[in-house]
Amino acid sequence: MEPIVLFGIQFTLSLLAYLLIAFWYVVPRLSGLPRELALVPLLWVHAFRIVGGTILAPGAVGPGVPMDFRTMIGYGDLITAFLALVALAALRARLPAAIAFVWLCVVVGMLDTVNAIIESVRFNVFTYALGVNWVIVTIYVPALLVSSLLIFMQLLRRDR
Repeated sequence: MEPIVLFGIQFTLSLLAYLLIAFWYVVPRLSGLPRELALVPLLWVHAFRIVGGTILAPGAVGPGVPMDFRTMIGYGDLITAFLALVALAALRARLPAAIAFVWLCVVVGMLDTVNAIIESVRFNVFTYALGVNWVIVTIYVPALLVSSLLIFMQLLRRDR
């Protein structure tokens, strides 16, 4: 099977599974909470984007994976993880700017994720040895996308 086909199948099934979990279980539980509380578990998903920094470790991927791609992916995830932790701390401290930090985190994170997907195809990285990064992309990235969707839904809620 072509690597991009395998990726497409795994990514799509993971995305579907996370969407079902989100709308069957997560959304109903968060709907009764104040926005600031509902955002917390959704942001924790992004706090662990540090795992994306794995691509920067020596030997984590095959030598053919372009360094420009690895740098973009690794630092984009590390920055977003940092922003998630800042947003979580701001929410916990009930800072007036807490919601602004959440917006910053989710927008930067979504731009990073979409860019990473586009660049993965552009650099044809699925033809290289990706090691654990294959699992990150097919299991964790769909969770990030669904979590981002739920964060946007909370941020745009009318019943504030």
